Amino acid sequence: MFNLGKKDYVMLGNKRVTVPKLTRNRLKKLTDHIGSIGDYLVKLFLTPESDRAVFIVAAADVSIDEIYELTSLLSDLPMDYLDEHAAFGECTEFLRLTWEKNDMNEALKNLNGLIPPVAQQFIQSIVKRMDRADV
Repeated sequence: MFNLGKKDYVMLGNKRVTVPKLTRNRLKKLTDHIGSIGDYLVKLFLTPESDRAVFIVAAADVSIDEIYELTSLLSDLPMDYLDEHAAFGECTEFLRLTWEKNDMNEALKNLNGLIPPVAQQFIQSIVKRMDRADV
């Protein structure tokens, strides 16, 4: 498979960083990163694709820090470096390219197909209760 038209590298500050393949080890790094990011990602994944941009804007206070933390985890660059040298747009481009390179929309659709409908309803009800608790 050829990677025509897709970027394999992105600049984060002054450093050229490879857009990573999300292997089990990298995904484990992400899941080990406990905090609001887990709740944020669950809500993001459960948000219909057409509404994700609206969700991100609505959660801007949290998302800026989370975007830098995710970028640090996936790029192996320290947060201190990113805080001082990487623009927000560079971080979001890095994450978008990582998402696209790993075809995460398709992976999530496949994963969704593996979850029985009863379990999906259970997870959605938990998320709804969490949303009501946040109010």
